[in-house]
Amino acid sequence: MNPDKFQQAWQADSAQTRITIDADLLLNEVKRTQRGFQSTINWRDCREVGIALLMIPYWLYSGITKGLPWTWYLEVPALIWIAGFILVDRIRHPKRPSGPGKHLLFYVEESLSQVEHQIWLLRNVFWWYLLPPGVAIMAFFVHVSWLSATAWWQFLLILLPLGLFLLVVYGAIYLFNQRAVRKDLEPRRQELLSLLSSLGDETGNSACVEENKTSRWTAIRDVILVIAVIALCSLVIFAGPLLDVARRSTKSSYDSPPRTSGVNSESLAKLVIYERKQRNLVGLAAMVMVDGRIESAVADGERMYGSGVPLELDDRWHLGGITKSITATMVARLIESGKMNWTDTVGDAFPDPSTHDAWKEVTLTQLLTDTAGAPAQFPKAIWTKRLPFGPERAQARREAVLDVIAAMPAYPPGQTNVYSNVGYTIAGAMAEKVTGETWEDLVIQEVFEPLGLKGSGFGPPKSPEDSLPQPRGHRTHLAGKVAVDDETDNSPIMGPAATVHMTLSDLCTFATEHLRGDLGEGKLLSAETYKLLHTPAINRYACGWIRNAPSADIPYTFYWHNGSNTLWYAMVAFIPETNKVVAITSNDGDFENAESAALEILNATVNAPGSIESKP
Repeated sequence: MNPDKFQQAWQADSAQTRITIDADLLLNEVKRTQRGFQSTINWRDCREVGIALLMIPYWLYSGITKGLPWTWYLEVPALIWIAGFILVDRIRHPKRPSGPGKHLLFYVEESLSQVEHQIWLLRNVFWWYLLPPGVAIMAFFVHVSWLSATAWWQFLLILLPLGLFLLVVYGAIYLFNQRAVRKDLEPRRQELLSLLSSLGDETGNSACVEENKTSRWTAIRDVILVIAVIALCSLVIFAGPLLDVARRSTKSSYDSPPRTSGVNSESLAKLVIYERKQRNLVGLAAMVMVDGRIESAVADGERMYGSGVPLELDDRWHLGGITKSITATMVARLIESGKMNWTDTVGDAFPDPSTHDAWKEVTLTQLLTDTAGAPAQFPKAIWTKRLPFGPERAQARREAVLDVIAAMPAYPPGQTNVYSNVGYTIAGAMAEKVTGETWEDLVIQEVFEPLGLKGSGFGPPKSPEDSLPQPRGHRTHLAGKVAVDDETDNSPIMGPAATVHMTLSDLCTFATEHLRGDLGEGKLLSAETYKLLHTPAINRYACGWIRNAPSADIPYTFYWHNGSNTLWYAMVAFIPETNKVVAITSNDGDFENAESAALEILNATVNAPGSIESKP
């Protein structure tokens, strides 16, 4: 602030000749300056409180709609703290009432008090304004990095740029506030002290001297406190992950005997136990069914990592993409009953004006063979939507489909095979549109009930942690296993592509129906329809089944599919030449290792009973 003629008078050395100033003029100038300063402070406080309060509902809405981890919500109490601190500070430091008759000394002292309090606030802005939200945001960054990484280097690679970004932003805010103190508030304070001294109050100069004596100690104290708080916050933020990884970084110590059934289960059990331990999976199960009868079944491992609760043979398993063959079977039933046709088009089902012309001729067959040109996945905004069973979910599914078909297909329809959860969701929505029933109800009516699949349902199996009646899905992070709750899954909007769960017995029964259908002996559909379901369009992909030709590993033609929602894994295959069905499941989302174990078991079990190669 450049001194004006009044300020020059205030700062005049006492040894110099004093200048006589009109007292009323000086009083009005002090009052005007005080009002301007107070107005600036009021606007700042109103702005900060308003933004903090508006951010709270936004923060909650974003967390809920996007399915963000729990650490996201730590910012809410931080925002409440900031708004509350400012309001309480205003209450504790009110402006003293002024009015006619107040002397110049009163206004100078009041202005000095306000300026000194603002200096205190800005010098301590780190503690009350930056630290609370900073800790919350850093905890969220650590959590997200932890969930996204599968190795330490990945964890650090994700976290360090986020932490650096936070440091730069918060460092800039801190330095900006300290610059405001140095360039604006301190000069104003010194001017007021000089004026106060010239009015005969020497306490201001005494305070200034005292401040100079303690400023160095204050700076040292602040540095020590900052370092201590950062160390404490780091300990709090990293202690959980570090302790957790120390507990889980080694392979599971679970070594209880597996659950088995069937006359030929002994050799299968040895293989399953070996593969689970070798691949470090939480749980692994397999079942072999020949001629519709269980030949061998094994379940080895825990329902939840570290719980000690063993897997059982009748446990339910999330099937992921195997759901596609179930949806295709349901649609085929509707076709045979005359409610739909293989040549039905997207344009027929959704004649909405928004439907893109390129989608209008896409057929049901193309959707079920992944040749419709549909994108592989929905936008991420869809992934986090959780809706209850019923019309609300069906409506959300329809809206998601309409959004997709309003744009041009991702690939030329009918020309290439691209694995797509979207295509099957469109087919499911078409069935809902034609029948007026939800996809879930149609699957129950057309597949579950006719085949007697009583251990089947939708989404992850319900498993309260206090009793763990069913397995839990798991993520692999930093060489450890993390159990998720029994709600975490693909969005039910994409249910027709990836949300069914079944017991091993139900899964084998379903695959056996397709095996018999391929042989002309199916119960649900005609031989001609089964042939359509099992005939690949492009790249070996049929209607929810992949057909493999005989090879050195498996010398038979067989049909298979696998699935994973990144928390579970499942594979099922049927071999018409041997009347054999093989199903393998895991409650571990480590796709690479679960897939490798499943392929080893599948390759071994295609041989004659009793000849499964046992691992050491």
